[in-house]
Amino acid sequence: MGVFSKQEKEEAEPNSLTPRIKAKLAELAEKGNRLEYEEHYEEAIQAWKEALHLIPEPQQLYSETVWFLAAIGDIYFQRKQYEKAHQCFDKARGNLSGEGYGNPFIMLRLGECCLEIGDEKNAIEYLLRAYMFEGREIFEPDEDGNDDGKKYFDYLRTHVKNIV
Repeated sequence: MGVFSKQEKEEAEPNSLTPRIKAKLAELAEKGNRLEYEEHYEEAIQAWKEALHLIPEPQQLYSETVWFLAAIGDIYFQRKQYEKAHQCFDKARGNLSGEGYGNPFIMLRLGECCLEIGDEKNAIEYLLRAYMFEGREIFEPDEDGNDDGKKYFDYLRTHVKNIV
């Protein structure tokens, strides 16, 4: 049995969560972040999945869903589990809160995943969307020097004219 009753989840206003659920989501987000920092990736994923289970259905109405899906998907991506990562980012993209399709990071990761799993048509679309949001900078390595964005930028540049 979960921390919150089915009735409490149903009583949440559409697109809004109760303060109690928000507090638990914040706690689980922090726990997942700490576990990720400590390189306990599976435990971090479990914390974030636990948080997702607290978000009432339909989950795609809540912006919080996007954050947890992106966090889980990013770990899968970094671990080269591209199919699992793609599933997370694709679900985040389809979020009805509007925060998925307009998120450059989600577009970037979705494009990268598509390329890795052989879906070149969608790879170009999503990589181009990321480029349109953030320019070339989104393909640069992060502050830790991780991520080979050059590979994806070069791919985009060879398939779309006028990308510099």
